[in-house]
Amino acid sequence: MDEDLTPPDPGAFDAGQAGASDTGSRSTTPAARKWSIRPGVVLALLVAAALIVFVVQNDRDVPVTWWFVEVNGPLWAVIIVAAVAGAVLTEILGWVVGRRRRRRRRRSK
Repeated sequence: MDEDLTPPDPGAFDAGQAGASDTGSRSTTPAARKWSIRPGVVLALLVAAALIVFVVQNDRDVPVTWWFVEVNGPLWAVIIVAAVAGAVLTEILGWVVGRRRRRRRRRSK
């Protein structure tokens, strides 16, 4: 199992001079990367921090009654669920209104 893995010809695996290339006088070293803070990342971090503070400050349980159902839950969860439900209903309403407008435009042409 002990095989000699050295090449028979010492120059067989020579890749040439280090750093040499066929690109002529152009440099082959990559340009230095400039690090910059993206505004979207900063905004996402600020929103995440605000949500963490919101959750920590609003951790008490509150009763929620909707039609015939009554449940208790943390205040932060109730507010977030209500906000998400409102956003979803707004999107659905916008889609329905937009669809009606497009149908009217097609009929009027």
